Amino acid sequence: MAFDAFLKIDGIPGESTDDAHKDWIEILSFDHSLEQPAQATASSAGGATAERVNHGMFVISHSLDKSSPKLYEACCTGKHIKDVTIELCRAGGDKLKYMEVKMEQVLVSKVVPSGTSNDAGFPSEKVSFSYGKIKWTYTQQKRQDGSGGGNVSAGWDLTANKTIA
Repeated sequence: MAFDAFLKIDGIPGESTDDAHKDWIEILSFDHSLEQPAQATASSAGGATAERVNHGMFVISHSLDKSSPKLYEACCTGKHIKDVTIELCRAGGDKLKYMEVKMEQVLVSKVVPSGTSNDAGFPSEKVSFSYGKIKWTYTQQKRQDGSGGGNVSAGWDLTANKTIA
């Protein structure tokens, strides 16, 4: 299923012209990993022992736009960003938002611009975010008409090492 993805960074506008995402950054792709290391040592319950979860950086790629210089600056200065929001939407029809990721206490950890002169595409960059809190919200889609159903949410506070609502 094709999708449209948008990124909103507190204080760093992008160039999206989408009606619902004006001045957001249009995302080409994203990548994020969570890893639960487990020890082979059995617990008193008999299973493997879980450790503190490892959150990889949330990485997006986007075409160079007016946000690029400010992203470089945020990375260089270590500026703390209050909120970063990512929305995944259906590409057609009403562009139903079906996934939202909200991060708080965010740092731009890495920016990698790239491009080649013989590439038919526009130069792009990968931007990596580290965060203190993250919340995921999935909106179910009704099979009858494709409209939104209920939401399912989960979140994690890395500092407190516990779930958040």
